[in-house]
Amino acid sequence: MPRTRPQKLATIDLAEDVARRVPGYKGYQDLAQRREDDRRFRSSIAEYLNSEAHRLERIESHQLGDDYTDLLEEVDTGARKLEYLADSISMPTTPKGQLPSDQAVDEVSGLDARIVDELEPLHRVVHELEKAYAHDERFEMNLTELRGITERIADFIEQRNVALAK
Repeated sequence: MPRTRPQKLATIDLAEDVARRVPGYKGYQDLAQRREDDRRFRSSIAEYLNSEAHRLERIESHQLGDDYTDLLEEVDTGARKLEYLADSISMPTTPKGQLPSDQAVDEVSGLDARIVDELEPLHRVVHELEKAYAHDERFEMNLTELRGITERIADFIEQRNVALAK
């Protein structure tokens, strides 16, 4: 009788799935796999950022009343920023047919790991925002943390693109 894995063990968290695709862990060791692994990594990060943006959009539309328009604007800004970051990382940064240099690969793999490290705090802060049904001090603190996380991710993506363009 074939052995099957329990459903719970077979499910891999999206962040873990993304982490497995971080260049330097597997694909950038094999030159032939660099481009494909980079594409998968960028697609996974873009998908994750878009999913968090959609969660923020739901917060904006369902959980906050009209009397909190300043907070609604901040939530909307966070969602738009995540969508922008998803678009910016999903675009290839090296010319078609050209592989990045080994120096660029080394630099990018560290940046990719730092991007992945920011995904868990991003998920946590969006979860905290989802739980807040009324204006409170914690909600504003979470919005501040969201701004910081998105800025760090934006910086890492920009550094990544610069490194690959060398």
